Amino acid sequence: MFSEEKPIKQVINELLSTYNLNGKIDELKVWNNWHDIVGTVIAKNTSKIQLKGGQLMIFIESASLKNELSFHRSVILQKINAYFEKQIVKEILIK
Repeated sequence: MFSEEKPIKQVINELLSTYNLNGKIDELKVWNNWHDIVGTVIAKNTSKIQLKGGQLMIFIESASLKNELSFHRSVILQKINAYFEKQIVKEILIK
């Protein structure tokens, strides 16, 4: 039998780290909660988001909204990190 027992949460976290999947999990968390974080207007106009190495790329369909959001990057960054109570995003790019 196994000599070292571990909680399932620890085993899952170790697997995620081993296979470098933590970033994808964080990206999925942001996408699943995007509406709550940024609101209806931005969420409806977001075609996709990508999170890599703390850099969040937000793909916006509306040119005027894209321009407006570029001025509010720091607010969005703060909202995301506050929502998850940890620093998931370090930088935001609007595409």
